[in-house]
Amino acid sequence: MSSGAWSRPAFNLNLYAWRSIRVRHPEPIDRGLELRFHLAGSVLSALGMLQKRLYRRILDQLELRPPLFLVGHWRSGTTLLHELLALDECFAAPSTYACFNPHQFLLAHHHTPAATRLARPTGDMTVSPASPQEEEFALLCMGATSPYEAFVFPSALHQFEALCDPDLFERARELRWNDAITWILKATAYVCGAEKRLLVKSPANSFRIARLGTLFPDAMFIRLEREPCAVFASTLRLWQSMWDRYALAAPLGQEVLIERILETRLVLERKLQSALRTVPAERVATVRYEDLVADPCRTIELLYERLALGDPSPLLPKVRAYMARNPPNPPSATHSARDWRPLVQARWREMFDEFGYARS
Repeated sequence: MSSGAWSRPAFNLNLYAWRSIRVRHPEPIDRGLELRFHLAGSVLSALGMLQKRLYRRILDQLELRPPLFLVGHWRSGTTLLHELLALDECFAAPSTYACFNPHQFLLAHHHTPAATRLARPTGDMTVSPASPQEEEFALLCMGATSPYEAFVFPSALHQFEALCDPDLFERARELRWNDAITWILKATAYVCGAEKRLLVKSPANSFRIARLGTLFPDAMFIRLEREPCAVFASTLRLWQSMWDRYALAAPLGQEVLIERILETRLVLERKLQSALRTVPAERVATVRYEDLVADPCRTIELLYERLALGDPSPLLPKVRAYMARNPPNPPSATHSARDWRPLVQARWREMFDEFGYARS
C-alpha cells in the first residue's frame, strides 16, 4: 500500500457512492486508495443508515418553507452572494460540515467542530465547518448522481450535462436524487430551525430548475451573472485546482478542458434561461457580480425588494463587515481573464450581448 493512500484528501463517499462511480469509471487506481474507499465507505454507509433510522420520521413530518436557490455558472459569484445572504438569521444554509459529512452530521450536530477557517482549493476564499456550502457535495457523498464525480475521475467531464440533470437519469437514479436533495435540505432545516427559509447554492442546479420547482413548490431563484472572460478564466483554474487535490485518474489535457468549459456553459445558459421563463416573475431575480462587489448593500436591498424577502437593514452592517474582511479578487485575476478574451468572445458572443458586457 502506498504511503499516501490514507492521508491524501478525498470526499467522504459512502459505499454505494463509491461503487456507483467505479462502475462508470473503472480506471486502475492505487490499491491502497481502493481499499481505503471501500473501508471508509462501509463505515459511512453504516452511519448513514443509523442516522436515517433515528431521524427519518422526524424529517418526513417536517414542512419546508419554499427555498431560495442561487443559480448560475460556476465562478459567477454564487459563493459570495451565498455567504452574504447567509448572514441574515432568517435564512438557513447547509453547512460545510454537513455537506462533506452528510452521513453523520445529525448524530453530531450538538457538538459543532472547531471553527478553524481553511482556504478553499481555488484559493480565493476561506471556509469553516459552519460556512454555507453547496449541497452538491452532500449529494455526491450520499451516492446521488452528481457532476462532481468529475473532480475524482476527470473523464466524467465528458458526460457533465447528463450527470447534472435528473430528467436524464434512469428511474432508480432519479428517485435516489430526489430523496437525497430532499433529505439534506430537511436535515438542514431541522438543525437550523424549520421556520427559516432555506438558502441553497449549487451551480449544477442551473440544469434542474423544473425539478426543483416540482420538489419544492413556490421556490425562488436568484441568477448570478458575471463578465464572461472572468468566468472562463476562473472556471479553468477551478478544474485544475480541484484535480490537483482530488483526482484519482489523469486530468484531461488543457485543450480538451477548455472545449468542455466552452460547450457546457452554452448548454447551461440555454437550459437555465428557458426554465426560468416558466417561473413566475415575482420569484426570480438576477444579480450582476460586478454590482454586488461594487455596492453590496444596495444590491442586496434591491434584491430583497424584488423578492419581498423582508427588511434587509439588520443584515447590511454584517455585509459591510464581511466585505471589509474579504476584499474582491486582486487585479491579477483580471489580467488572467484578458488573456482569454479573443477565444471567449468568439465562443460566448451571445452572453456578452445578452448580459450587456462589452466585447471590445
